[in-house]
Amino acid sequence: MKKALTIAGSDNSGGAGVQADLKVFKDFSVFGLSAITSITVQNSQAVYEVIPVSSKVLYNQIKAIAEDTKIDAVKIGMILTKENVNAIYQAIKDFNLKNIVLDTVIKSSSGKYLLEENAIKDFKTKLLPLVDLITPNKLEAEVLTGIKINNLEDLENACIKLHKIGAKNIYLKGGHFDFKNQVIDIFFNGKKFIHLIYPKVKVKNVHGTGCVLSSAITANLANKKSLEKSIKIARAYIQQKIEDSFKFGKGYFYMKL
Repeated sequence: MKKALTIAGSDNSGGAGVQADLKVFKDFSVFGLSAITSITVQNSQAVYEVIPVSSKVLYNQIKAIAEDTKIDAVKIGMILTKENVNAIYQAIKDFNLKNIVLDTVIKSSSGKYLLEENAIKDFKTKLLPLVDLITPNKLEAEVLTGIKINNLEDLENACIKLHKIGAKNIYLKGGHFDFKNQVIDIFFNGKKFIHLIYPKVKVKNVHGTGCVLSSAITANLANKKSLEKSIKIARAYIQQKIEDSFKFGKGYFYMKL
């Protein structure tokens, strides 16, 4: 059985983070492994508190798994601290981890910063060049590139800039725009652009979409699918999940995972 590791934060409400990732892995018949970067206090309305684990504990979680079994693919989500950025970087190098998807989590949908400012430099210079794919949204791409994104051309220019910074492959999510009731996501491998176009779902806000997309890509990489095929399968998967989302509590909609 193929195995995938999620390195991310714990979401006590179950709609995002490690809890969501493990559910997605199961959907694709992949055995889920986890290393917790932080504990969150959150619900459908907001993220109230984020408590990081120590870099030593994070590294040792990854070490314990990597020394015991083969890891077929890795998803990295919320990291929060500079120390944990470096712990993950070192673990990737030490244990020769492959098929790595980095969900560039910088800020929660409710506005809580999930990557500390002093961590951004190492995040860009160490992790971005080491992973196989990054999956930023518009806001994250703006932080990482310094480009103000207002249209499709800006999205493509941001992809080019991210590639120049060191990212091998970029999947830039266009969900913050409404292109005539469509969502246009862009995959860029340094040579060509692929536009993935889907109808915009008439749901106000859905929790955990970035986590679920990146973990679905990771699961398909673990199952030996190509990167491009993994992205296309994952994008169709999350489209259905968004369409089927439900009112969880007093705030955001949740996906049925």
